[in-house]
Amino acid sequence: MDDILVALRAIVALGAVLGLLLFLSRRLQKSQAKGVSPLAGLMPKKLARLTELRPSRPAAGPKPRPEKITVVARSGIGGKAQLVVAEFGGIRYVLGVTEHGINVVDTQEAPPVEEESTTEQSPVVDDMSNDIVDRALKSVA
Repeated sequence: MDDILVALRAIVALGAVLGLLLFLSRRLQKSQAKGVSPLAGLMPKKLARLTELRPSRPAAGPKPRPEKITVVARSGIGGKAQLVVAEFGGIRYVLGVTEHGINVVDTQEAPPVEEESTTEQSPVVDDMSNDIVDRALKSVA
């Protein structure tokens, strides 16, 4: 008999919780459809006026996008090893990349970027990236 009462109590409690969740979700959906605060849909109408009196938080401005890492050049130096020139934050990094890890070989300030109307890469930039790879190869050897 006690087992039946415990099971019945559990079923009633579960029904109450599910009913409350259903009620709250419908209330939130209605408030979002109206375009008001989600909390305004949960409050009774008399208390909803209090939320209008409270100043809202200022909208956060757009977050600055993080700077991208650009791979300038790659040079294979072995079976699974290579030198990679990557640019980030105005600095070029020469990285030794193997299957076991990545090591910084050299750093150099990136040359100023000249805006061109064509999308082709200028030979001067290729010479600069080859120069830094050559310097890194000499420092490793």
